[in-house]
Amino acid sequence: MKRLIQAAFFVVCAVVLGMSIYYFLSERAGAAAAARPVATKQVVIAPRGTKMDELNAGTQGTSAVNHIAALPNEIILDVVSTLLVQDEGGQGDEQILIVRKTDRPDGRLTIVVAVYVPARKTWIRAWEGDTLATKLTTFAVQAKDLIGDHNMEIICTGMDDSNEQTIVVFRRAPGNGPLSYTPILSLKADSVSIGDVQRSEGYQLGQTNGDSIPIYGFDRDKSSQNLLDQIESTYTWDLKRGIYVKTAEARIPGAQVEREAIAKVLTGSEKDFEKFLQGGWYESDKGPLDPGARFLIFDKPNNTITFYTTDTQEVFRWTDSHSTRYGLYAGCQNEDITNLRRLMDIELTGADTISVRVFEDLRMKVDSQNSWDGSYQKLPSNAMESIAHNASKSALPDFKLEGPYRSSDGSVLLFASPSYSLQRNGTVERGAFDLYRLGPDMVLALSVLKDNGLSGGRRTYRATYTETKSGPTTTRRLVLDPARVSISGLEILQENKLVFEQRVGG
Repeated sequence: MKRLIQAAFFVVCAVVLGMSIYYFLSERAGAAAAARPVATKQVVIAPRGTKMDELNAGTQGTSAVNHIAALPNEIILDVVSTLLVQDEGGQGDEQILIVRKTDRPDGRLTIVVAVYVPARKTWIRAWEGDTLATKLTTFAVQAKDLIGDHNMEIICTGMDDSNEQTIVVFRRAPGNGPLSYTPILSLKADSVSIGDVQRSEGYQLGQTNGDSIPIYGFDRDKSSQNLLDQIESTYTWDLKRGIYVKTAEARIPGAQVEREAIAKVLTGSEKDFEKFLQGGWYESDKGPLDPGARFLIFDKPNNTITFYTTDTQEVFRWTDSHSTRYGLYAGCQNEDITNLRRLMDIELTGADTISVRVFEDLRMKVDSQNSWDGSYQKLPSNAMESIAHNASKSALPDFKLEGPYRSSDGSVLLFASPSYSLQRNGTVERGAFDLYRLGPDMVLALSVLKDNGLSGGRRTYRATYTETKSGPTTTRRLVLDPARVSISGLEILQENKLVFEQRVGG
């Protein structure tokens, strides 16, 4: 009995000691975890009346993981990381969360700025501000020095439920917490535009301040019978008042287009203006065959917008359209670079002319030189094929892929334009392929199609093609290097290349 009691005593001691060690280590781990920045995946819960396509658009374009949690009355729709201030001892970057308040009846979007506090070793909610925009797919955020004092303003543009374009500009407010902002412009109009100024070399080197950038609002001239006449309002920075104020107003005459022609296009329906855009457009200040001419090709049946020159061809997926007073606000997304998004403000300026402005969001500089802004003329329906054929062939594929190509391991890659199939390791993969030139490289993009008809992803390769002849036999060799399309061109990945051959004749 004595031995039994001693054994039970030792067991109890071991259990108590084990539990003590467990709780001690858990406490240490919990303290260490609390000291680290918290990163949570965004969770989107649809409230009543929320459209599923909006939620999909919000989650699809997400380029970061939010480091702060949403409040009970918030839905996080998007998260972007950016540099708002110069490194002041922190990590050197901040986050902007785009959220919708579930208890706000007007549906306006809100932005929340999150910053990392080194002293506390955590991310905090530093500030939040309301915008005028309600439509998520039109919403874009920029960080730009509008004032010219080397500080970044937060610029929020978009559209509201009345299909008016909106812009709200926030300027940093010193001395109010880690990072705080105050609104310096809040404007909605039929169309809004951010101007441009040439700043000195001294500004570029950080030695002097630069001129402030004006902002323009355009509204219909209600006193005119011409539906295309506009009133341009200019807003400039007022240093004494610390806000943007209206400093000028001018009438902008529109083209004299018959009311019947306008009525067929500007009906308020996205489909009517999309039908008008269908086809090719070339920039008005150059002829379609001039060197360096630019083209926009709108193809709504295939949901694509192509930005085309004689040297490059960029195909974007046409994601959404919103009717405006003078035309269409269209969003498109690059198929290879998923966070490369272009927002286009397209306005009718004549019976066969449009004006185009391309907006950027914060994720990536998509058009830093405004290279696609301008006026465009409509091409005849059959002209685009002729131009593509007669233009510099360097922009077009210099070889054709057709029929089966085989590799040394028995895989078979079969091309039957625009489809392909890949037989490998006893399985068959099917989908569509696209062959195009990007700078000096030929690019082969394979869009996988699952058995249920859904997309199975997209793979990109640098394609190297050679032909050799031996008597009556021609051997075509296709080398595929896995790659990724980036804003600077084609980046070759450190993965195994694929080699296929096709023999014909003999």
